Amino acid sequence: MGKRMSAEGRREQILQGASCLFAAKGFRGTTTREIALHLGISEALMFKYFPSKEALYRAIIQKRTDGSEEMFFPKESVQAKDDRQVFKSIASYLIKKNTEDPTFMRLILYSALEGHDLYRIFFENHAMERTRILSNYIRQRIKEKAFKKVPPLLAARAFIGMIIHYVQAQEIYGLKNLFHFSQKKVVNIFVDAFLNGLKGSSQSNGNKKRKLSE
Repeated sequence: MGKRMSAEGRREQILQGASCLFAAKGFRGTTTREIALHLGISEALMFKYFPSKEALYRAIIQKRTDGSEEMFFPKESVQAKDDRQVFKSIASYLIKKNTEDPTFMRLILYSALEGHDLYRIFFENHAMERTRILSNYIRQRIKEKAFKKVPPLLAARAFIGMIIHYVQAQEIYGLKNLFHFSQKKVVNIFVDAFLNGLKGSSQSNGNKKRKLSE
């Protein structure tokens, strides 16, 4: 007789199985019955761990986001004011995390396209919190005159958006079959391009030093 699965193991099994189905069929297109059949368990057993489909979806998001803020933001580099390492650490984390689990990206995209309220849980409680953390750092570096004056929140969105779009294009749109660059190279190019913009000297419209005849 096989060893009985622990409560923690069963809960993890349900979360993983549901994630795959939500990513493939969307929240609305997936039923609890399908999830139970996929896992080879009864709906009654599944409801023992998660009383509803909404509760299951929330648990998937919670599992993905627990403790990630600390890993996302490199405190030592922040304290040292090592701008390049701060942005490299963030970019490396986002690429690694989303490349290892592209299923979660599909799940979130599906929910957003369906217009389901649950996707806002992720964006409002997690994605925007990350953006605010980075924008606070950018704001402080602007005050210290390390960066030129830009809207901090917009700059933070631009950087995180650049990285997330890259991963989506690679993993979901299939561009990884066309673009073969190491993660290290991608991170270095993106970070250098972004920091060159933040640290570059601002120029007036038309560049007064340039002659009109040129």
